[in-house]
Amino acid sequence: MGEIIIKLDKYLKSNNISRSSLVRNGGLRYDTILNYCRGNVTRLDTDTLAKICGTLKCNIEDIIEFKNT
Repeated sequence: MGEIIIKLDKYLKSNNISRSSLVRNGGLRYDTILNYCRGNVTRLDTDTLAKICGTLKCNIEDIIEFKNT
């Protein structure tokens, strides 16, 4: 088995990007971004991930990691 680690909050902090600006520029809901930042997501939404990556101009690997256990 393995585990999915969401690194969005770490990415935002390391690049000095606020959650609010991601919400505003990406057309996303604040509670959705907050859940991703806190790792409180049980199902990853590909549309949401595409909006996040498109807005941040990053790769999926920058915000999500698979870790073998």
